[in-house]
Amino acid sequence: MSIKIAITNEKGGCGKTTTAVNVSAILAEHGFRVLLIDADPQSYSTMYYGLYAPERPSLSDVLFYGEKPEHTISTTEFGVDVLRSSTALMDAEERLDQRKINGLHYNDLFVNTLSALESRYDYILIDCPPQGYKLLENIQLYADYLLIPMIADEFALHSLRIKAEKILEIRKNLNPRLRLLGGLIVMDEKNKTTGIYRDVLQSQNVLPFFKATVRKNIALRRAINSHEPINVYEKRSNGAIDYQAVTDELLWRVAK
Repeated sequence: MSIKIAITNEKGGCGKTTTAVNVSAILAEHGFRVLLIDADPQSYSTMYYGLYAPERPSLSDVLFYGEKPEHTISTTEFGVDVLRSSTALMDAEERLDQRKINGLHYNDLFVNTLSALESRYDYILIDCPPQGYKLLENIQLYADYLLIPMIADEFALHSLRIKAEKILEIRKNLNPRLRLLGGLIVMDEKNKTTGIYRDVLQSQNVLPFFKATVRKNIALRRAINSHEPINVYEKRSNGAIDYQAVTDELLWRVAK
């Protein structure tokens, strides 16, 4: 069975898509069969790979209209399959609310519609939306692990206990299998302020953090415009080196 990792943070601009795209590509480079599910209505992972096509079936069609998942998956030249998203997913919360009001199951759509894919992949990564309580609940019920990209700043520090309490609540009420792989510091910089926050985040005992961090790197931004993961766009860049280290640590943490 595949290992399902949700990459999530309710705060936007924290590198969720960059992490999802590049970790999935490096896993594929290592020889794993990888599916990247774009569960964000903004469709950034889909657009990253140049796959955005609103006229084609997407995740919304799978969840709400009975479309077969394989009809919404595109294979990339980088060894990663992508289950496409579109702006049609913007009304997911309203549709899930309506299902709940009508007494229908509303938080097991991912499990019911996507479980058949698990035998085809070693790793399934989900690029989560920053908002959408019930959509996130579906993902949290489906996933095995959470990975939380964060910028080392005051917001990250003050949100630790809230995040820890949410994870405990999810495990108690929704998915006892769910585990936290850890927080991941992205857009890391060599300055005193960032260094202080980085050291505090990596040394506290509320949430585990990856030892590897992802440095702020112009190549990561340029790779987006080229629709290539960083390990292909510029293999010797700091971004490629850092995401390779993150992926290696991810594999170690999953095995542990």
